[in-house]
Amino acid sequence: MKFLKFCLLVASFGLLLTLVSCSSETTPDDTKAFLSGLNAIMANAYMSESSQALESFGNSNPPGPAIVFKDDVGSPTANLRKMRDPLGLDTLYGTWDYVDLQGWIHVDPDDPANAILFTWDYTDTAYVTHAAELLVDSLEFYEAADDTIPTNIWIGLNVDSDDIAWIKFSAHYVSADVADEASIVYEIVGYYQLGASIVTNVEVDTTILDSLDFDGTVHLWAIDRTTSYQVDYYVTGYGDDSWLVELEDSDDWKMEMNISEVVETDMVQGDRYEKRDIEGEITHGGEVEATIEGFAWNPEDVDHPTEITIIFSDDTEEDFQQYAGMLNLVILSM
Repeated sequence: MKFLKFCLLVASFGLLLTLVSCSSETTPDDTKAFLSGLNAIMANAYMSESSQALESFGNSNPPGPAIVFKDDVGSPTANLRKMRDPLGLDTLYGTWDYVDLQGWIHVDPDDPANAILFTWDYTDTAYVTHAAELLVDSLEFYEAADDTIPTNIWIGLNVDSDDIAWIKFSAHYVSADVADEASIVYEIVGYYQLGASIVTNVEVDTTILDSLDFDGTVHLWAIDRTTSYQVDYYVTGYGDDSWLVELEDSDDWKMEMNISEVVETDMVQGDRYEKRDIEGEITHGGEVEATIEGFAWNPEDVDHPTEITIIFSDDTEEDFQQYAGMLNLVILSM
């Protein structure tokens, strides 16, 4: 489970946290309405002015550290390594302007000092043109031999003279390839916050975070600032390759889902299929409102289907996967 992949998913607005809920006073239709409302948080964040501006910036092929905004996720260290250039990075400091037909022009190498300012115009979905500025600041690095890796980056977005969003990335490295902590936060000022963090209980080589001995916790969260509503999503991996998935919100709903270690394997024309058992429950105020049971194959195909069922308190059942959203990404990547 590659932590920077999670971070980039956040940065590219693929963070789709969902929570399945039901209580003695609700029906499955109410649950679906609840899920739709939560997904609206993600949709609204994606459609915000800041997200449109960042998308336009990423599409402009900006130089240097702007790699974090590109859609190509790649391997967890590949994008970091593209940013490793202690000598070349110095040449990026200052102000860059985007000029049509010419691209990015380095107009002032001295202002701002030890930071990078990008300025450009972008057109929103209503065909209105805006003046945008993106400041890459607070740059700190882990240095080892001839390698330099960013440990801290703060990015501020200003549109038409208003500060509308910021992004902060931080990480702790114990060697050039070993990280034990990292996080990224995307704040749309006054509206939403999306975030992801990872903490490992043992030193983990960033190139093998999807290995069987991963021991740590990935935390994803979403906050609606307009209503003070928050959803937290935790994925904890254990040394035996079993997992615990938890979702909880500020309205006292909670889901716990246990994903076992591999219980069955199947080899088909050289491809290895792995099966895991899944069970869990959904509570509200500590009271059990639904249970979850089933199994997941990785990879999944017609002969190796994933079947996960929600059993509500009224004994009705539905396919969990239609609600799972980001959970499907987690389950299918294990």
